[in-house]
Amino acid sequence: MKKGTVVVLILLAVLTLISLALNGAVIFGLLEARETALSTVAGTRAIVADVGDETFSYTFKLNQEIPIAASVPFSEEITVPVKMTIPISTTVVVPIDLRFTSYNLQVPIRTLIPVDVEFTVPISKTIDVATMVPLDLDVPIEIPIADTPLAGYLEGLDEDLAKLEEKLANPLER
Repeated sequence: MKKGTVVVLILLAVLTLISLALNGAVIFGLLEARETALSTVAGTRAIVADVGDETFSYTFKLNQEIPIAASVPFSEEITVPVKMTIPISTTVVVPIDLRFTSYNLQVPIRTLIPVDVEFTVPISKTIDVATMVPLDLDVPIEIPIADTPLAGYLEGLDEDLAKLEEKLANPLER
């Protein structure tokens, strides 16, 4: 064999070995990337499962004045008791006709009149009320994510991640 042919064959053998080494390095890198992706997908599935069990919490602060205007009808009967004694002290003039003259007779009246009466007084009125009511409230809101439409999206995401995890775990299966 010629010396040039031997050099070319040696050069081809070295290049082939370098190519095989580089291919091995690429395959090793791809296997490492697959393992990283597999662990990342598994971690993501765990996070998605945890998010589905969480509760959205928020405190809504309400600080404002609310106007209130209303007409309130009022209808009531009130019983008023009257219990008292009325003193009477007077003089009554009684004219007396004596045919030839008339005489005014003065009659003194001194007495006490007891009064014991109950009166029913009906009251019917409409009262207009207009005011501002200040509200200063903190309303806690807690919504479980499982009770929202987001739960369906999380389940779909978990299913898709499970398929991806299966493909990464078994790359040669279809």
